[in-house]
Amino acid sequence: MAQHDAQPLAMACWDISWLLQRDIRDGAYASLERVLDETERRGFNTLRLDPCPHLIATPENGIHMDRCELMPQGAPAVEVKIRHQLQQLLQSAHERGFKVWFSSRFINDSRARRSFVRRPEDFVAVWSETLSLVEQWGYLGDVAGLDFCYQFPSLPHAHGVARRVFRRSPERSLPSHWSATASERLEEYLRDIPRALHALFPSVPVGLSTTAALSEQLRQLDTSELDFLDFSLWLDDDPRYRLASGEAMLAAGLLGKLANPMKQLLLDAGGMHWQRRLEDQLQRRMAFTRLRRLQPVISEGFVRQPQDLRKLPTGWADLHEMMVVNALTQGVEALTPTSLASPSYPWLWQEEEYLAHLNHLILSGSS
Repeated sequence: MAQHDAQPLAMACWDISWLLQRDIRDGAYASLERVLDETERRGFNTLRLDPCPHLIATPENGIHMDRCELMPQGAPAVEVKIRHQLQQLLQSAHERGFKVWFSSRFINDSRARRSFVRRPEDFVAVWSETLSLVEQWGYLGDVAGLDFCYQFPSLPHAHGVARRVFRRSPERSLPSHWSATASERLEEYLRDIPRALHALFPSVPVGLSTTAALSEQLRQLDTSELDFLDFSLWLDDDPRYRLASGEAMLAAGLLGKLANPMKQLLLDAGGMHWQRRLEDQLQRRMAFTRLRRLQPVISEGFVRQPQDLRKLPTGWADLHEMMVVNALTQGVEALTPTSLASPSYPWLWQEEEYLAHLNHLILSGSS
């Protein structure tokens, strides 16, 4: 594992939205300069971005076409100039002193280029070309971390890996139990990708994002080449919370309409109880990162909410503040105050002082 000087990172989760929503008139990301200024005022110092490395890289035929058509699941296709737009964003982010955290979901495009990212060397090839371009543009020093595939090996993000590792179509879900052969193949990715990228770009930490279920499987695998483990920490994954909020039942009809108000009542009335359950999750993940000597990162969590709320829910806000404090106390230095903190959630984005307060806690290491 490479050694890197850690610094506090307060992450804003832009992910793929910066590309998909750029051309929407009056949309959240229509004016790049405006949304960067808004993000800066709210105290963030890091943008989590999906740079689409499989589209940045030159295909095997040697001809790179910058114009490509993204095909997000369940949404209209979006045409982008991928290299041009990434360079433009990195330049504007650099001017404001932002770090960037790369994490790719390998979105589908009209030429199905995600299907060609199958082997560890394929991941190395697309990421090394992406980082080489970033270095050529002068922004490699701004890259604070690289998650080589979002929640690897989950689908559809690790689309090209499914057949090679699990011998099944990427249209099917992952098996609940991984065979010894599949585990050995997965270890090749965890070992070979960071090792190769460290050799080429020693200043860039390389690691992995995971879910509650995937992190249990990771306990059986060799993680010695990784620099960090980015674990999502969602109360929504807690079986008791899902049962109490009605999410574990079929949310149809009246129950569907009551599910969100029920969540708010649970958080308002029993916030300390749910906080303790989230803390239990956090402590279990932290114990694993300490054992494996991995930098802990929390780039998403803690409780999901719909986009169309009218105001900040009090119990939700209190829970998030306490979880930020708890994560800092446990030694997490790179985290998001909430992965909902983006222009896509207007009811939260308008709470400039609240977000700035949470990010101040993160950047000052206050606990």
